[in-house]
Amino acid sequence: MKRYFLCITVIAFLLLSCIKTKQGDLLEIPIDIHQNNSLPLSEIAEEITAIELELTDENVINPTYFQRIIISENEVFIADRSKIFVFSKTGKFIRSIGSQGQGPREYTYIKNFALDKKNKRLLITSYNRKIISYDLNGNFLKEKLLPNADMDDINYISGELLLLVNRINSDSKEVYSHSTLYQLSNDLQFVDSCTIRDLNFERFNGTLHHYENFILKGNKSVYLYYGDFFIRNNSVEKVLRDTLYRFENNRLIPELKLKFKNDESGKFINLYNIYRSSRYIFAVYGNANNPGKIYSFCYDTKTGKGYNMQDDKYMDDINQIEDPVRICPFNLDTEMFYYLHTHMKPDDLEEPNPTLYIGKLKK
Repeated sequence: MKRYFLCITVIAFLLLSCIKTKQGDLLEIPIDIHQNNSLPLSEIAEEITAIELELTDENVINPTYFQRIIISENEVFIADRSKIFVFSKTGKFIRSIGSQGQGPREYTYIKNFALDKKNKRLLITSYNRKIISYDLNGNFLKEKLLPNADMDDINYISGELLLLVNRINSDSKEVYSHSTLYQLSNDLQFVDSCTIRDLNFERFNGTLHHYENFILKGNKSVYLYYGDFFIRNNSVEKVLRDTLYRFENNRLIPELKLKFKNDESGKFINLYNIYRSSRYIFAVYGNANNPGKIYSFCYDTKTGKGYNMQDDKYMDDINQIEDPVRICPFNLDTEMFYYLHTHMKPDDLEEPNPTLYIGKLKK
């Protein structure tokens, strides 16, 4: 085959300062893509609480475009693409944080954000390749520009600010993609790094991710899953990233692997995310044989039972919600999950803000 067709230099998938370590037998989770289960949330959740979010002219939330939700001791932070909204734990709107624009101290669109509880600040990554920090009252603190860098996730875990960056360069023949997990100091300077992968090919498309939660804290560990890339050259060739890694001492250690059945070795699977709690393993993926549909998978390590849902939805039978819902993990505690759902009442003249549901998984 020609060098450019699949000169995927995955040889550096975990090289340099990042060493791929095998420790014993790797847990392998089977997924039958032809199954179509339903999963009531009462099967996996101990409890689900609801917070009705106040609606004002300043905090209209579109559930379709929210990016991340973080909860502190006293407040709830909800980011959509244009602003971060702060609510009390009873749902009362307090303030918004940040300003949208092209100038200094502004972001074009919010890609993600992290909460630094120790230093009492928020850190926002923007599509105009900035990291911007604000105090919890919304006052601007600092910004850092990262040219030629797509910042795919940011998280502040156990005193460490972690930033996942993908840099893409190209010449007339090839495209080069270099993905790195950085540790940043409090003043946003790089202090350490771990190479995730280097790719080298003629042309590529990256997957569109369900939620950009790649760096997560769960089960007393930091986990990393970074989505797959595929190459288009008349037909589709791809490398399926099917392994969840544990991040320890600047190394990535394989935690578990998904094994897709009935799929010709992952040829048709676009795997968007893998994450886990102490008991459950979750995945979100697409199937090229059924375009436009997103699938969800949940595996119970205690019972050995897997649930494959072909509509990417769960049923909240605890709160008696008829519509299926889409759950998302908290980035600092994967024992917890959340979702937004909008309830329209017959006498509502306008659509209210959604209700935030927060669930706790069984152990």
